[in-house]
Amino acid sequence: MDEGIIALIAAGCGLLGSILGAAFTAWATKAGADKSADAVRGQAHDQAANEHAHWLRQQRLSAYEGFLDAWDECTRRRKELARPAEEGQHRPPRTELHQAATRMLERARRISILGPEEVAQAAQTISDATMENIEREDKFGQYIEAAVARLREQEGRVRELSPDIKFEQLNQVLTHAGDLESLQELYSIEELERILGNAERSMKAGEEWLSRMIAFGELGGEINNEGARFLEDFKHNIQVTEENRAVFVHTVRNSIASPPIRND
Repeated sequence: MDEGIIALIAAGCGLLGSILGAAFTAWATKAGADKSADAVRGQAHDQAANEHAHWLRQQRLSAYEGFLDAWDECTRRRKELARPAEEGQHRPPRTELHQAATRMLERARRISILGPEEVAQAAQTISDATMENIEREDKFGQYIEAAVARLREQEGRVRELSPDIKFEQLNQVLTHAGDLESLQELYSIEELERILGNAERSMKAGEEWLSRMIAFGELGGEINNEGARFLEDFKHNIQVTEENRAVFVHTVRNSIASPPIRND
């Protein structure tokens, strides 16, 4: 083979090797750059996910604390209203209790936005049960106020009647009913009519007094029944509240303690 051709072939091989080497280097550089870019993007994604998870945790914690503060205020207001007022002391208005319960509902709605669902459901149930009990207290208080007024009115009607029962003379007359001669000697026709009239009036007065006593007793029974129904519903809502309080605390702890979730 001619030395010129050999030199040409050698030069061509060297050039091809240089081209391939350059191509490989470029590919390796690009692959490394792509890998680095992917790593940077992954780090940025992880950082953003962690920051969002931290922000969400903080928002949830703030919402939970706000809800508990409103709940505590509501409980305190109810205790203040339940405590007997001392002489000269004014009882706080129930409007403050309603405002506290309204704040509970508002903060429960904020929790429903931030989640999770279990916490939101427990907070909403607690708020609904608390508000329902407050409304029941209002209605029962109004009923009791009206019922006591009716009870006093009925009591007054019973006391004012105080029937004068006059049956003694009638009993004396009846003892001689079988002996007409003795009866005629002891009583005139006018006296017998007067005794009989007194007995009839006493009967009517006794019937009216008994009727008023029955109405008085029925009203007392109605108040007892309404009180028992109110107490039963009130206890049920308290039980629901306590059950959901445990759920709320448990789910809040899980929500705050949960690690951020990465969606690759």
